[in-house]
Amino acid sequence: MARRRARGEPGADLLGLLLQAEDPETGRPLPDESLVDNLLTFVAAGHETTALALTWTLRLLAEHPEVERRVVAEARGLGTDPAADPEAVDRLAYTRQVVMEAMRLYPPAPLIVRRAAADIRLGDRIVPAGQSVHVPVYALHRHRRIWDEPEVFDPDRFAPDRAASRDRYAYLPFGAGPRVCIGMGLALTECLVVLATLLPAFRFVPTRPGMPANQFRVTLRPKGGMKMKVVPRDVR
Repeated sequence: MARRRARGEPGADLLGLLLQAEDPETGRPLPDESLVDNLLTFVAAGHETTALALTWTLRLLAEHPEVERRVVAEARGLGTDPAADPEAVDRLAYTRQVVMEAMRLYPPAPLIVRRAAADIRLGDRIVPAGQSVHVPVYALHRHRRIWDEPEVFDPDRFAPDRAASRDRYAYLPFGAGPRVCIGMGLALTECLVVLATLLPAFRFVPTRPGMPANQFRVTLRPKGGMKMKVVPRDVR
């Protein structure tokens, strides 16, 4: 930040935009503490979560070759580079279902925490103002009263007809309501572009049998990492 200010060139990237941002009421720029907080939030919420969604998705595809074949066929059927043609991403319908099902089983943000702004009635209980409320997304996504065979990886759960009949609040990888994740559309697009780019060219082969245990460290990470070999795919 100091170097850019000294040059008088804030730049056109995220940091540059934040350096040029002003309070609409006072006209003052953001203080350095707020700049750092915003940048750290973008790194954690805009990078790690997407990377984890892709990590779990690639591992699940390695466990389910028939699903992987459908994803590869869909990507090859685009006939264009999805990174260069934004409209092509809309045609990756099955790949989108795969990513959404991966985030059901392994939501990158497995817990949502909110504080009650006022007394709220939940059933026969009152949540007092100021009380911290935890929404266990991981548990919700695997609840047997909501999902059939919740431990099974089944991307067809998110086929349009089945998804339309499901309660909106049964699936919360990005939260919901007025504070739903602002990066939801970008994150899904990133995942689809990366998968459609990599999978037709490479296979991701696990170096250990079985899915790794998950570890809750703010985000949902594979315990011990996710070791896989990247192998060129036979395109014949």
